[in-house]
Amino acid sequence: MADATDGRRPGDGKTVRVVTEADAVGLAPALLAGAAVGSFLSVVAARLPPLLLASPDGRVPPHRMIAALSFPASHCSHCKAPVRWHDNIPFLSFLLLRGHCRACGHGFGAKYLLLELGGAVAGVLSVWLFGWSLEAGLCFLLLAFLLALSAIDLEEMLLPDLLVLPLLPAGLLFQSLYGDGLTDGILGAGAAFAIMWAIGAAYGLLRHAEGLGGGDIKLAGALGAWLGILKIPFFLLGAFATGVLVMGSLLVLTRQQSRAPLPFGPFLAASGALFVLMPEANTLLARLLAG
Repeated sequence: MADATDGRRPGDGKTVRVVTEADAVGLAPALLAGAAVGSFLSVVAARLPPLLLASPDGRVPPHRMIAALSFPASHCSHCKAPVRWHDNIPFLSFLLLRGHCRACGHGFGAKYLLLELGGAVAGVLSVWLFGWSLEAGLCFLLLAFLLALSAIDLEEMLLPDLLVLPLLPAGLLFQSLYGDGLTDGILGAGAAFAIMWAIGAAYGLLRHAEGLGGGDIKLAGALGAWLGILKIPFFLLGAFATGVLVMGSLLVLTRQQSRAPLPFGPFLAASGALFVLMPEANTLLARLLAG
């Protein structure tokens, strides 16, 4: 990917990256590949939870999971009509069909389009920040998993171990290659897990109810491996602050009971992704720690 041209923001004297034609050409494959992955994530989000919930111990053999994700081919959940290849093109097919099945007219829902858009943005953002590199590949892997986890948690209040646990070794690899080393990744994972567990335990003692699910605690620990020990307080603060703001607003608008369970995974995902992917956030953090 070609180097971007520097530009200046009026009045502040700071340089910013400007997208060139060469950049756009280099990012096009990332956009297309990300959209295709996003389309597959919609299949994962739709088919994986029922499979796990139907299992007595929540575990599914790998061959059974692969079979469930592969067969049957894409089809309408309402009339079971197969979705033809030309109706399964990311973005374009959804827009042309206005989000409805060609056979019966049943609406697919916005989740499919949002995951395709999210995958495309993840691909473009990863390559834009890190070029065509292993670092970009690892970051795209992180974003893809977080997209799937967020979609599942919002709909099912579930963060499957099948998608959470692989983020731990991937995060340790990322921290070893591009962060402050393997030890920092291990400490970050341990600290995030311990803090979240302690918060959940304290809430349970005070309110006699589960405050944080096991999936939330594991996801925080896995993301801690990507971040390292120094970023954990800011990562968790960002997740809780965003969660309180958004969920508080929803409770007021919908007049739900405060004891109703609410998904926390998407807020952990958003805060973790911000600190992993955005160098500006890391630079600000370093300045704050330096006093």
